Amino acid sequence: MDNRPAVLCVVGALFGRPFLIEAKRLGWRVFLLTEEKYLKEAWPRESIDEIYAVPDLFDEKVVRNVVCYLMRTQKFDKIVGLGEFDIEVAAALREHTRIPGMGETTARYFRDKLAMRKKAEEEGIPVPEFTRILNHDEIREYFQNTTGPWMLKPRMGASAMKITKVFNPDEIWPKLNELGDKQSHYLLERFIPGDLYHVDSLVSDDKVVFASCSKYGMPMLDLNTSGGIFTSRMLEKGSEDEKALQAINKKVIKGLGLKWGCTHIEYIKGKDDGVFYFLEAGARVGGARIPDIIWHSTGICLWHEWAKIELLPKGEKYKLPTANKEYGAGIFTLSRQESPDMGAYTDPEVAWVQKKKHYAGMILKSPEPKRLEEILAMYYPRFAQDFLAHVPMQ
Repeated sequence: MDNRPAVLCVVGALFGRPFLIEAKRLGWRVFLLTEEKYLKEAWPRESIDEIYAVPDLFDEKVVRNVVCYLMRTQKFDKIVGLGEFDIEVAAALREHTRIPGMGETTARYFRDKLAMRKKAEEEGIPVPEFTRILNHDEIREYFQNTTGPWMLKPRMGASAMKITKVFNPDEIWPKLNELGDKQSHYLLERFIPGDLYHVDSLVSDDKVVFASCSKYGMPMLDLNTSGGIFTSRMLEKGSEDEKALQAINKKVIKGLGLKWGCTHIEYIKGKDDGVFYFLEAGARVGGARIPDIIWHSTGICLWHEWAKIELLPKGEKYKLPTANKEYGAGIFTLSRQESPDMGAYTDPEVAWVQKKKHYAGMILKSPEPKRLEEILAMYYPRFAQDFLAHVPMQ
């Protein structure tokens, strides 16, 4: 009988490969639960003891029955959801099997936009004025007490998926009628113009042990609706914005109740008042090459460190590796060319170049954050001219 501890990783797409590899390196038996359509993906099979698949990870009854059936002969010591949509699946499984870890209530704070906003508001954290979509008189009162425009957002959606902007209160009623019984799965939030930021953190024993503060170029809502070029750059340590984000980020993580793990949290700095507002939180590693930007600049692999924190032997304390004192940035876009030629981008700050069909992108690093800002400003119009597959409408 193999007495090594076992972890069941739940993920609905090819995501989290470094976590699986690190878990195996740490001496754990690694099991993967995914959907049938992802079985042939490029999983690191040498690091996985067994792969299981279900038709739909969100069929709660089937997933629960499959895992409980497997546990008749296999003991899982940990269950970890690796992606945005896998957090709640893993939490429900932990609740049912009574395996330690984040339960459904806390998981809801990292998936349900209404739950996380209400909790943040209770903790005294600035959030854009919002309302649930339930009582229609309550919605009318909300419009009377706030100024537009407003955002109609799905409570459980990821990133900027299915978000629509509302400019006049009369516009909301046809949209709600169209949603029908699904309208309670949405919320309304006042749109705050400003710059968008993200903080990517590691949490151990209730404490934020690492946090990288970065600023987006174009907001994800604009990218998803009209296309464009994605950029992100790390903020200078000790700057006013960086210190403000570090402070509010610690407050958000404590308020939402995360004991250990990894977070990707987004904030907006109001253009009119300069206040940082909490937007949304995920208890997972960020997407869009953000962890790669952090790794190339600091040497900290969020996936590996998350695995170490999750799978730490009982009684042992987590120790963060020493980070490199460099800053990172990234620029990415869909490309008109199947294999875009990046040979003209030769600045020494280029640390990594994307090699993917119909994608152009690179990661930059430098000890000087202002230098990265300069390069992004220089590369942005060149990327638009050389590669951009879809020009946003003016």
